[in-house]
Amino acid sequence: MKARLHRLLKEDGLTLTIVLALAIAYIVLRTPGDTFASVEELESQLVAGRPIVIDFYSNTCSICLVSKPKVDRLESELAAQATVLRLNVRSGAGRTLASRWQVTGVPTFFVFDGSVAAVYRRPGAPDSEAIKAAVAAAMATGN
Repeated sequence: MKARLHRLLKEDGLTLTIVLALAIAYIVLRTPGDTFASVEELESQLVAGRPIVIDFYSNTCSICLVSKPKVDRLESELAAQATVLRLNVRSGAGRTLASRWQVTGVPTFFVFDGSVAAVYRRPGAPDSEAIKAAVAAAMATGN
């Protein structure tokens, strides 16, 4: 048994190391997302008067996983000005709203001005500066 294990590690050690590294990276970068009891609960936040940034993502999307640290940083930088929500397109309210708002790829970012008007929409990796500018513009309009 010990000889078989030694041979396996010798022959497939690099493969096992890579698989283990990928599994750890997935665990670290996985986004838990925000959960809502219903779509109506989420939509009530859109009219609360505060700008909202919504990140539609999937944990099976490599761009979403790689972008997570950037979204985390964006969330902390915008904490005083806007709420950042992360919605998984594979479950619950995220699936319903992704269909309603015609999200065809992930990640997709929206910025709402606090009165249900989307002032920014962009698929792909997050453009932090454009999202911050959209939040600033939404705040400047008085919403």
